[in-house]
Amino acid sequence: MAAPLQDNRRIAKNTLNLYIRMFFVLVVNLYLMRVLLHTLGITDYGTYTIVIGFVTLFGFFNTTLSSTIQRYYNYAGTKDGERGLQQVFSNGFYIHVLLAVVVLILLETGGLWYIYNRLVVPPSRFTATLLLFHASAVSMVFMILQIPFVSLIISQERMGYYSAVSIIDILLKLAATLSLSKLSSDHLSSYGLMLCCISLFNFLLYSGYAMYVWRFLRLSRSIDTEVIRSLMSFTGWNLMGTFAFMLRGQGISLLLNSFFGPVVNAARGLAMQVTNAIANFSTNISVAFSPQVINAVAADDNRRAEQLFFTESKICFAMLLTLAVPLCLEMDYVLGLWLGNSVPPNTGIFSILMIVDAVICTLNTPCTQLTMATGQIRNYEIASTVINICLLPCCYLFLNMGFDATSSFVITIIFSIILQTACLLITHRYFRFNFRVYLSDVLLPCLIMAVILPIIPMAFKTLLPQSFIRLFCLCVIDLAVALPLCYFVLLNSDEKQKTRQFVRSRLTNRNSTTI
Repeated sequence: MAAPLQDNRRIAKNTLNLYIRMFFVLVVNLYLMRVLLHTLGITDYGTYTIVIGFVTLFGFFNTTLSSTIQRYYNYAGTKDGERGLQQVFSNGFYIHVLLAVVVLILLETGGLWYIYNRLVVPPSRFTATLLLFHASAVSMVFMILQIPFVSLIISQERMGYYSAVSIIDILLKLAATLSLSKLSSDHLSSYGLMLCCISLFNFLLYSGYAMYVWRFLRLSRSIDTEVIRSLMSFTGWNLMGTFAFMLRGQGISLLLNSFFGPVVNAARGLAMQVTNAIANFSTNISVAFSPQVINAVAADDNRRAEQLFFTESKICFAMLLTLAVPLCLEMDYVLGLWLGNSVPPNTGIFSILMIVDAVICTLNTPCTQLTMATGQIRNYEIASTVINICLLPCCYLFLNMGFDATSSFVITIIFSIILQTACLLITHRYFRFNFRVYLSDVLLPCLIMAVILPIIPMAFKTLLPQSFIRLFCLCVIDLAVALPLCYFVLLNSDEKQKTRQFVRSRLTNRNSTTI
């Protein structure tokens, strides 16, 4: 009983560290994007988002490699201690060096061909775009090389340091953005070079900390072929699914650029910033839960793993839905507060549709974590790959028939529902959680909450004119409705009892302190 309680406290502590990081990064990033949009202009900002997105597509395996090596760190640490961690680190780092070289070659050949022959940018901005592309390619190399160190830090639940580096990173980016107006050189290419330097600095911070804290880590002269084969086998299937997911996101950006040009890319880029800002609330919870889920499966504690799976799903969904309702209702006003008069056309509707998609996809992340923990990922990744890849030709078909850019976002939501259904069924096949309990305790309460929560805020919106007061009142009403809904609809009887015990203990401690 003591061990799960201690683990739960660690999850709470890690979540708190990640939320401190997130709030700081969120506020600074929103201001940063506003300044960057005004400094670069809509066309250059659209070019920036499409180039960064295109380079990110070549680094599609970053997320895959990070989650894969994190899983192996957790397994190795649980079963073999320092020796296991050393084996995973050394062989994993060699893999990342090789991949960094391959990615750089691909970007400077195939990627360069796309920039010269397919990218739609004003001719006068081509040289600056090219310099931004080269700087982004080098940045991607540093991001790949830091993965073994970042994954080790997260797997060992050192979320405090991880959060601190994230805060330093966003502060450096803010300084770079603010300095653009003082420079006489081209803003777009200069910003790319500064981001490249920041990526190098981040790599040094993560690698230096990891080598200092875990001093037994070293690069072995010999390569363990068994560890390499195991890592690459697991990565191979995971890589396929991640590539399809990245292609789904960045492929739509490339389609929109081809049909509508960089202004629509600017609107989609800003919509992605808005969506990522609130999605990070649930992402932080998932990051905190992930090591515990993997450790539970590694220790064959399936009951604990199932409990974490159900709880994480409900918390993430409720958190994101609560934030999404007032934001979607006041999207135009919020964008005006954030960007002033520089809001590109369609940014509002793009943001709303992307937030709806993010809420749906929230239930997918716990499924992915649990399936990866079991190691049985082949069919899971094949299904997600097929569904995600089929999205692009469907979007292209509708765009080619004359539908506007909004159609791609609606189609994405439909495919997300299909994907969530398929992934849930496959997860159940390899981890025999109680499917009936999942439907009654997780899925049904989440659907009921999604239907009921927006009703009162939508009704209140009609009573006041658009203003900051209305926005504030909507947020208060939304929270006032969400909290009792979470307690009476989302929580099961056992969770309600634990919640009451937690509240009583807090009140008792406060009264004792007062006395």
